[in-house]
Amino acid sequence: MFPDLTQHPEWLRGQTIEWCNRLAEQTGKYEYPWNAIIEGAAAEDIFCEELAKVVRGKALEVGCGHGVFANRWASQAEEVVGYDMTEGFLLTAEQNRKPNVRFVLGNTKEGLPFKDHEFDLIYTKKGPTSWYPEANRILKPGGHLCSLHPGDANGEGIELGSYFPRLFAPPQQGTPILDKINRLLSQSGLEAFSIRRLRETSYLPAVEDVLQIIGFGQTEGFIQYVKENCLERIRSQFDLHRSEQGLKTIGFYYLIQAQSASTPGPEGLAGV
Repeated sequence: MFPDLTQHPEWLRGQTIEWCNRLAEQTGKYEYPWNAIIEGAAAEDIFCEELAKVVRGKALEVGCGHGVFANRWASQAEEVVGYDMTEGFLLTAEQNRKPNVRFVLGNTKEGLPFKDHEFDLIYTKKGPTSWYPEANRILKPGGHLCSLHPGDANGEGIELGSYFPRLFAPPQQGTPILDKINRLLSQSGLEAFSIRRLRETSYLPAVEDVLQIIGFGQTEGFIQYVKENCLERIRSQFDLHRSEQGLKTIGFYYLIQAQSASTPGPEGLAGV
């Protein structure tokens, strides 16, 4: 029904350094441009509630983007350090940072350039997982880790892939993301951790929101190609499947909480 957009010469896979650099050139920010109406508690809000309980001392945000989330915790921590691989995002972050917030450029795949036992807390909001094996090294004894990552659908959350085949990934079985996270956490030396799967239902109010998701971080030429070749079919599918609130989508996230080794684990933490 739809063309394979990954074959377009200007398409870039999301979250790569090339894609992030392009997005930084376009907007200077890592910020979703589409609208979504979330039903019930948002996964991000649940994450923030848990994170607020452990923010203290010196905190590290991995994958800080343009720094807004790091600034949010500045009043609760002595210092917040934001770490990101995209220079363009950090240029924006520097323009708006709070006095006790600083930013460091680097790629987690090349390690974390921080001292042993430097941080009371490490957190990431939808950021990378490749730094987990180093988490215990840079956390102080009794330090906390709190993370939110996109999760495995494992046969659920098939709406966009079903409504717009080839424009969005098809339904996936299995838990490759969870398997990777568990493997990395097992290498970390963290003494106790929990992984909670969050289910989030949201509605896209308009066809334009679908286009925004498809074109996020892509070029104007790519977006124009999508409009010329896909817009009418996208509109038809949207109208066919929409409810009064909009087009329903279901997403999944993993909320991870952990403590560093050499200290008793917090009550209630158990791997799931």
